[in-house]
Amino acid sequence: MSINKLSIVCILTSVGISSFGQNIPEEFLNNQCQIDSLSKISAYDGALLLALQNLKIAKNTSSPVLLGTAQSEVANCYFYKGNYDSTQHYAKKAIALGTENNLPEVTTSALLSIGNIHYSKFEDVDAIATYQQIDSIAEFSGEKNPYVVKALFNLGKVLLRTYSVQDTSYIGKSEQYFKNAIKMASEINDSDQEHYGYIMIGNIFGQRKEYQKAKPYFKKSLTYFKSNGSIENVANIYWSLGIIETDLNNYDQADAYYKKRLALLTETGDPNQIANANRVYAGFLLRIGDYKQAIPYFEAAYAYFKQADAGSSGVLLGITKNLAESYGKTGDFEQAVEYYGRSFVLQDSLEARKQKSLALDLEAKYQTQKREQEIALLKSQNELAEQQKRNQRNLFLGGIGLTSFAVLFLFVLYRNRQRTNQKLRELDVAKSNFFANISHELRTPLSLIQGPVEQQLERSELSQEDKRNLTIAKKNTQQLATLVDQLLDLSKLESGFYKLHIGKAILSTFLKSQAESFLFSAEKKSQQLQIKISKDENHYWFDADILQKVIGNLLGNALKYSPQNAKINFKAEIIEGVLSLTVTNTGVSLTKKELKEIFNRFHQIHTNKRGTGIGLALTKELVGLHKGKIEAKSGPESVTFHIELPILETDYSNEEKVTVKKSTTLEETYQENTDAVEDESKVSITESDESRDIILIVDDNEDLRNYVSSIFNDEFNIVTADNGSAGFQKALKQVPDLIITDLMMPEEDGLKLTENCKTNDATSHIPILMLTAKAGDENRLTGLETGADAYLTKPFNNKILKQTAKNLLESRRKLQERFSQEIILTPKDISISSYDERFLESLQNVLDDHLVTSDFNSKDFAKTLGMSRMQLHRKLKALTGQTTTEFIRSQRLKLAASLLRKSDVNISEIGYRVGFNDHSYFTKCFRETYGTSPSEFSKK
Repeated sequence: MSINKLSIVCILTSVGISSFGQNIPEEFLNNQCQIDSLSKISAYDGALLLALQNLKIAKNTSSPVLLGTAQSEVANCYFYKGNYDSTQHYAKKAIALGTENNLPEVTTSALLSIGNIHYSKFEDVDAIATYQQIDSIAEFSGEKNPYVVKALFNLGKVLLRTYSVQDTSYIGKSEQYFKNAIKMASEINDSDQEHYGYIMIGNIFGQRKEYQKAKPYFKKSLTYFKSNGSIENVANIYWSLGIIETDLNNYDQADAYYKKRLALLTETGDPNQIANANRVYAGFLLRIGDYKQAIPYFEAAYAYFKQADAGSSGVLLGITKNLAESYGKTGDFEQAVEYYGRSFVLQDSLEARKQKSLALDLEAKYQTQKREQEIALLKSQNELAEQQKRNQRNLFLGGIGLTSFAVLFLFVLYRNRQRTNQKLRELDVAKSNFFANISHELRTPLSLIQGPVEQQLERSELSQEDKRNLTIAKKNTQQLATLVDQLLDLSKLESGFYKLHIGKAILSTFLKSQAESFLFSAEKKSQQLQIKISKDENHYWFDADILQKVIGNLLGNALKYSPQNAKINFKAEIIEGVLSLTVTNTGVSLTKKELKEIFNRFHQIHTNKRGTGIGLALTKELVGLHKGKIEAKSGPESVTFHIELPILETDYSNEEKVTVKKSTTLEETYQENTDAVEDESKVSITESDESRDIILIVDDNEDLRNYVSSIFNDEFNIVTADNGSAGFQKALKQVPDLIITDLMMPEEDGLKLTENCKTNDATSHIPILMLTAKAGDENRLTGLETGADAYLTKPFNNKILKQTAKNLLESRRKLQERFSQEIILTPKDISISSYDERFLESLQNVLDDHLVTSDFNSKDFAKTLGMSRMQLHRKLKALTGQTTTEFIRSQRLKLAASLLRKSDVNISEIGYRVGFNDHSYFTKCFRETYGTSPSEFSKK
């Protein structure tokens, strides 16, 4: 029996079939030996055919050991062929079999195939979890086999690629996993895996840039794997050595290693391996700037991964971005744009798949939880049924004591109900007390805020900026106080502590005063508020406080959620002792589902508007308390709320009638808001100064826009926009020096604004500072990946915001200095974005074609680049610190200086060559720039 046959027997006996070795079919053992040999040379088609034969043999033996081993081997072969669906199918069967029969060898082998799928798809979290599961099984069962060794190696590798080199804790964990794997490989006499471990240790030293320590490990393993014909391991060593030589700038040696790897893997005929080798070699060529040579290798890799549908793994996305960059560097902009477009599609597809996967996971968790609840309910019902049977039996056996038992039962039931009702009342009281207490706790700091704010607003020497900021603080304090009052009212209504206070008054006068208090707000928003109240000077009975809150909520919502120029109708009439009140706003509509849920607490119809969803729920409760009814209807372009309230004395009891206490009317409240708005409108931004930088502030919250503007108003020219779409249009028009934007906004958010700006030639240079309440590393990473240059969360520190903005602008000024020091444009040597680099390369091409033309001016320059003169002026000013005219002149002078150093041509002729018609003007400009005349410069 060969060594491989003996290893199979050892595997089978290690899982508890000590006497089975003599009964293993000879054909099974021979096939397994050939599978191992074929796998080492990457001949996976032949290996799969033999593995399927073994599966058929194992099914006839009825041995779970052989069947599980065969299923796992088939899964492993399918994995190496790139057929992940089949891999999962057979691996899951093997896992189930191994778990049921306590076969850790089979379970770890099958789990390794599942983990490898996650690893190949860059699903690092799932890969780590699967490999750690294998490690746990091995530790628990004492299992030591090649599959556990491979899992430990892969666990170390996935940690290396997931975490940065600077994260020494994870580098150390990877190294420990590699050492554990080497130790286990040595214990089971697996020399292949032991030497593979030396490769991994070499990679650790490579990660740490300790190349001289890494090389001996790689070369030791290279000698071993060459001797036993392990193509894949030899190829991996060439890859690692290629990376080391690249980092050491030994490009010729690195190129040789990459070519050897590509040639070696090409011989295997495995399209997946060949595609990866092409991708890696192309990446090397891209790094050293050989873009033209890199393209065919990238194209070869792209063709395979596109056919293999590798979009979900991110590999295809990376290749399309690299192709776009390579084509752009070689001047083939048509192909560059094509591949940039494909990369955006792949990015969207990748995100969609992630969202779909998350949704399916959540659905599975929900179904699991739902089943658990159903099981618990059935169990409870069964227990109740059993209890009822016992009770019936006891009642039957009791016979004579039936009546006494029934009386006792009713008594106990009554007493329990009494106790339950008492507990509910205590809970209501406790809840009411809690809301009352928390309301007072909130009101205290609100008062301490509002008092000093109002005191400061009364100061005559207060600046307009301070007055505007304090007005914003006062208005938001009032909104918070209103919210606290609404929460308290809801609590009182629930617990029954909110009582009617019905009084007698002239209803029409009261309604008119409430409705007219909203006229100014409507006018400010260019809306038409039409008030129609029937003339009736009679006194009626109503709760003024409740009616005031109901009208305030309905009209407030109507104004808030209606667009500009919309009509809002307020109609009130008295019909047979009932107040019929209708509020209709136009320009919006609701679906049947929205109408059904509109009075639900905390439900928000307008998701892009700020709010709590309390107002309409409170309104319905208050109308019900007032013995009325409310309903909502929606037409094609309107929403109507209709209320009917009884207003006769006979409709209310004596306990509900009280002397109407004087309360603050909404008219006073809205007058305060009106004053705040008027004060705010008087604050104006300082007149534009051409010498100052422009900052574009984009936020859907008007108060926040004004507040951020006030921080920068003294030093910068300010432009504002209320959403990403409007912000981008203003960015194109104004070409600001800095953009400060919110992340979450209606129409287009901050991410879309950033993407639009960074991919447009006119705006790609503008630094973007994302200012948002959406905290967390994931959101921060998303913003930065999209192209944001900085990310600050709300609430923010004014000084940090201001300094961050200044740092971004200062970095642009340093870039300008770099440009001004260059003799010619060299964008690839300057740290700028790829879009700015593309723009500068286009700029250079235009200069190459037109710079020497004497009548070439700023207008022609802008037209050739497809930009307006203002956009080009702002773009060049930001990148070079020069106007368009200055930039053209400076480039002509730089070209002249280059010619003077390299040529013996007449100085006058050089001036004409670079676009100067007037020799004296050329000499004057040259002296101003270089401090010497052209003739003196040429002699240096």
